[in-house]
Amino acid sequence: MKLFITRVIPESNFHKLEAMGVEIDIYEHDKACPRAVLLKRIVGVDAILSQTDDDIDDVVMAAAGSQLKIIANYGVGFENIDLVAAKKRNIVITNTPVADAFDATAEATVALLTSVAKRIPYLHCYRKDNKLDPSFSFVGDMGVSLRNKTCGIIGMGNIGSRVARMMHQGFNNQILYFDVPVRVELEQELGATKLSLAEVMQKSDFICINLPLLDGTKGLINKAMIDLMPHHATIVSIARAGIVDDGAIVERINQGELHGAGLDIYTDAVNNFNADANIALTAHLANLETEALSAMASCCVANLLAVLTAKKALTEVIPS
Repeated sequence: MKLFITRVIPESNFHKLEAMGVEIDIYEHDKACPRAVLLKRIVGVDAILSQTDDDIDDVVMAAAGSQLKIIANYGVGFENIDLVAAKKRNIVITNTPVADAFDATAEATVALLTSVAKRIPYLHCYRKDNKLDPSFSFVGDMGVSLRNKTCGIIGMGNIGSRVARMMHQGFNNQILYFDVPVRVELEQELGATKLSLAEVMQKSDFICINLPLLDGTKGLINKAMIDLMPHHATIVSIARAGIVDDGAIVERINQGELHGAGLDIYTDAVNNFNADANIALTAHLANLETEALSAMASCCVANLLAVLTAKKALTEVIPS
């Protein structure tokens, strides 16, 4: 049996695969595998360990061959894989929805929020760029408290619920949320209140967006929603591209109509922020941490071991 790994990742129990006779080929660079290389090196493999930058479409599956059994995606998301094509070819698709990945993303959300609330990125960049401290003022721009505020959670799933607990238990925030289901347990545990999207945007001091990219969430946080936020508010998003209109955030911040923003995924619109904007941009890297990446690698290996020994995958992605 043969496995192709499309990028160098943390080693995690690969010896278990080798012990059962799996021949492992790894693209030896710490960057996305070029498509031409991918199509060449997957020929004849039984399994692919991909990552979310790989475009795994029907062409790739056909190039691998009819013996391909599993594509283990190294990430919680799986938008990069053609699930319809995989189903037609009876290929199992798995992802890595491990607790450490959700914890890491929630911590990154709160880290962005706290840093922007206290204007830490701005103060750091001012010192770095000007080689002197910003002037002191009792009446100029300053940070805001995190305690005793209202935090609005857009998407109260595995990540949003963790953010809600951190903000409520750590900073005594009142929790408002928007989601499709009613989160009864969280309402009882945290006193959280479910409202419409517009109401959450209007009534929150902090907005945290932790939504998955689905047909129903594309363009959800549009200009009309962002314009509802009060002037003192801070917005943080670790949502996938296509959900949030970051251009509308840029416009409001440049006009002095928001306290600040922390964005992990964004478009080139962020290049238009004013030089003194209170922002933090983390290049889709905010939740990278040793523990989460190691746990995700272990999950991939566990799925590969299961499927290659004719057992059920642990975290199979089921096409709708």
